[in-house]
Amino acid sequence: MTTSSSHIDEYDQSKYWAAPARNFRSSARLRLQHLLVQNTLGYLLEPTIEKSVANAKPLKVADLACGNGIWLTELHSYLASNNIPAQLDGFDVNPIYFSHEAYLPPTVSLKQLDILAKPLPTELIGVYDVVHIRALGSIISDADLSPVLSVAFELLKPGGYIQWDESRGDRFVVESPEPQISKVHCDTLVHVLKAGLQAKGIVSDWVENLDTHLDKFGFQNVRQHVQQKRKQDFKGWTEDYLMVWEELAVLFPPRSKMPNAPMSREEWVDLFSKAVGETEQGVVVHQGMVVTAIGQKST
Repeated sequence: MTTSSSHIDEYDQSKYWAAPARNFRSSARLRLQHLLVQNTLGYLLEPTIEKSVANAKPLKVADLACGNGIWLTELHSYLASNNIPAQLDGFDVNPIYFSHEAYLPPTVSLKQLDILAKPLPTELIGVYDVVHIRALGSIISDADLSPVLSVAFELLKPGGYIQWDESRGDRFVVESPEPQISKVHCDTLVHVLKAGLQAKGIVSDWVENLDTHLDKFGFQNVRQHVQQKRKQDFKGWTEDYLMVWEELAVLFPPRSKMPNAPMSREEWVDLFSKAVGETEQGVVVHQGMVVTAIGQKST
């Protein structure tokens, strides 16, 4: 199956995920995603970082593209249970996911900010002990990480750490629990998605060498961990992806407007429905692993 730019050109990843329509459903999905990543990694702060910043009082952490702030609020609970004072700041271009400050822990602040818009507010420069990034691969084009890494570098204190948790957004492993259970529709759906990502220059092979990118940018003491996703979480990951893919229907043209498009909106909806049916028979889709890379800003 082929795809063309007829609908792909309408997809601007920097705007699509900031649209108001990505609201309570997307926020709920982010909470599921957080649970699944935590099940995979087993930590909030990478252990080397946690040990290195143990004496920071208060510990100042920035979470870039924080979504609904779930990572920060969970980090608050962890730090509070260990009597570690902290200032935990989340930044996202779309505040629609944010809880009202009345319901946030006192250490957590969520602020609207386009982290890629220069210049950064001066009051944020050189402030943080840790800058955390997670699942930002969808806005990385042509494997150019420098815009994101430059922001993290600016925010960090001398000696501060970056922690980036990421999966390959262009890799989907489709598995059937038994040979007689078909996965043909899931395979087809994944093929369409990969073609669309490639058409936009979104190739995520850089994730497997994330540590190399940090090192080349100038971070020191770089380390990388690779954690395989747990089989018992494959169903959850599948459901997480299905919630995203259901929303993609709007990117495909209606048959009435573009009858010769490689895939119409109606065809996508039909394919998606059939793929869901396969997952209800036990077919799963996952990305294999989560990569965490850390690095330190020079002192």
